[in-house]
Amino acid sequence: MHSAPAVTYPVGRCRFHAGLLAGLLVMGAGVLAAWAQQADAIALRHAAAGVLWLICALAVVRLWWRSPTGSLTWDGQLWTWAGEGGEPYPVALSMMLDSQTALLLRLQADGAPSLWVWLEQRRAPARWLPCRRAVFGPKPPATVTDPGWVAP
Repeated sequence: MHSAPAVTYPVGRCRFHAGLLAGLLVMGAGVLAAWAQQADAIALRHAAAGVLWLICALAVVRLWWRSPTGSLTWDGQLWTWAGEGGEPYPVALSMMLDSQTALLLRLQADGAPSLWVWLEQRRAPARWLPCRRAVFGPKPPATVTDPGWVAP
């Protein structure tokens, strides 16, 4: 079986991700409103919960606005990530969520924290299927980088 063809895919803010976050915020606001409606009088705890919800909403908007941007490249052997204006470096890719039109991926480079990115079909429709083939396709066997490694 052959490996998927080489492909480079642009990464940026994702509408699907924004929709998920907005849905969670609306549900939280609905729960707060229902809780306040059930109370005889609005108390300090209701105001505190509302302020906490507002802080969370601002954090969510900031999180989405600062989503990683760059490009993800599959060369047939290796995934590489190049942040906006940065040098490409190899990463291990793990698919976390697939909605058919958006993918949530976790990228892990040696010694670096994980980077979570969203790929969205609308960014490059012509390259969407080749990219999905690369994400889900069979990977070439891993190469041994440690010369002291010995097979059992």
